[in-house]
Amino acid sequence: MSAMKPTVAYFGATGGCANAALVLALKNSYHCTAFVRTPANLTKMLLAKGISQELIDSHLQIIKGDIRDVSTISPALMLNGKIVDMIVSGIGSVPSLTAKVDWTICRTGVRNILDAVASLNSTTPPFLTVISTTGISKGPRDVPLLFVPLYHVALATPHVDKQAMEDVVLEAASKPQSEQALMSGYTIIRPSLLIDWKEGTKLRVGTEEKPILGYTISRESVGRWIYEDVIAERGSKWSGKTVTLTY
Repeated sequence: MSAMKPTVAYFGATGGCANAALVLALKNSYHCTAFVRTPANLTKMLLAKGISQELIDSHLQIIKGDIRDVSTISPALMLNGKIVDMIVSGIGSVPSLTAKVDWTICRTGVRNILDAVASLNSTTPPFLTVISTTGISKGPRDVPLLFVPLYHVALATPHVDKQAMEDVVLEAASKPQSEQALMSGYTIIRPSLLIDWKEGTKLRVGTEEKPILGYTISRESVGRWIYEDVIAERGSKWSGKTVTLTY
């Protein structure tokens, strides 16, 4: 692995998984960008997790924007006049009883990120990591039988969006060589049911072809795996793979 640390752009950086990965990257002196709707919220979260204001100022560029608006995304893909080396997308919807939920935000967000990459006309496109979910595999079943009703009934609508997001990634990755490359590689991460408890049981890793069945995993554990196994490895370890993560 090169001694030069890759630059990383985070989307959905106030979400648990992406935020945990960002925290570890900053603690290890990576230069990053973060695309958020409310910068103050992200700063508050980082300070609460032990990231100093000095480190934020020196190693993080926070971009305010709307993931539905492609024109606001491009600045988050640039650092020091160059396109970032890696992108982590933790974009997702949060169910609400009081507000309208956009159940197309995952596919729309990743499509717009890739459109923004295309607009930069770079010959060195970034490596893309997206956070998806178990329960949508086209291969062997990747959730325990007890969770099948939950995934295919209660979570059916958001899972349609996650599947569509994965399709966007795979379509972009399969572009012929004659067309502009939008990524240097990708990893699709499918965690089992996400929880906010502290990290505990040892994390297990499977693939779409050989999934590991499990019930839950913490957002902190997913973020740590993204940092250690994707970012620190510059994407090489799991490039082109759909990975399942669970306890």
